[in-house]
Amino acid sequence: MLENKNILIFGGDAVLIDAMLPVLLKSKGHFTWMNTDKTMNQRSKVDNINTISLNSIFSVNSYEHFIQEIKGELQSFDGVIFALSNGALRPLKMTKPEHLSVGFEVNCLAFVELVRVLYKNKLLIEGASLLAYSSVSSLMGLKTKMAYAVSKAALNSAILNLASELSLKKIRVNGILKGAMTTDISHDHVKNMFQIGSDTAGNQDLGMTTPDELANLTIFLLSEQVKTMTGTLIKLDGGYSLG
Repeated sequence: MLENKNILIFGGDAVLIDAMLPVLLKSKGHFTWMNTDKTMNQRSKVDNINTISLNSIFSVNSYEHFIQEIKGELQSFDGVIFALSNGALRPLKMTKPEHLSVGFEVNCLAFVELVRVLYKNKLLIEGASLLAYSSVSSLMGLKTKMAYAVSKAALNSAILNLASELSLKKIRVNGILKGAMTTDISHDHVKNMFQIGSDTAGNQDLGMTTPDELANLTIFLLSEQVKTMTGTLIKLDGGYSLG
């Protein structure tokens, strides 16, 4: 479905991206993965994914610089997957302004700045499809997730506004609001959520979402199958947000 398309994966949990790769590669797209050295997975080299290691993917002010530096190595992109995310569990009494600022910078501002820099440097083709991974946390009131949920809600708004502005260039912008993933279960923060009863995957009546499901939906949204879908936020959460 993505034959000969150049797709940028920006950031992302290495465990999740690695688990998605087998399905992504079957789409026959050409993938470039930008991430930090510490999260870059060796699997990508085996699968001939073009990898670009960055010292600090969280430093939004550096995006213009590193894109300018590597611009000569890049082809224009037909699609972008924004998978960068940051969140930690903190009760209200421990949530300081700097935690909200970091969450907003990583979860929302980074997406806006990445799109701005790629667009400015003519690295997005006309007809490109941009996709950001958001969270169902942005729709719900959850204990201890203030900074994460608020910044993901801001990302949702950014998706809608970018979709409106870039539609004149036939560039689509959509978002996937993820629930708990099967790959999350190994993370300490998920175990902590079960302990404090903040946000449990047990409420996902249809079960936890698998990397294959996320990859399949990602491919569909990046493909030519839905050339007029833009400004759409799709929930992929096993029914969690319904209850």
